[in-house]
Amino acid sequence: MPKAVNQAIIGIWITLGLSVAAAIVNQRTGALTNGEFFWCIFMYAVLCIFPYKLNKGSNTARWIYSILTGVTVAYMLLSIGDDMPQVDWLLLAITVPIKLFIIISLFDRESSRWFLWGSN
Repeated sequence: MPKAVNQAIIGIWITLGLSVAAAIVNQRTGALTNGEFFWCIFMYAVLCIFPYKLNKGSNTARWIYSILTGVTVAYMLLSIGDDMPQVDWLLLAITVPIKLFIIISLFDRESSRWFLWGSN
């Protein structure tokens, strides 16, 4: 596995951990209801499949993760407003650069070659 893919997988785990921590803080401060909180945690649990599949060399997982991340980042940037909880501002500032690094790492030359040919 290329070093860039390994770093991307670590980055995904970091962003998932930060997102779970932010959801817990938002739930404790009342920014999320219990139902919203459990839905967020469920979705983050589902997203844990991506590091596993990427580690196995799944090119499909690479593309799906990248598309979902792009849509999520665009939505977050378009949703910026005064009513956004402070934890979400902090999460946005920390995770957007990490997510960009992840996508760049997953699509660099060596990583692309590994996903397309070397992971089988």
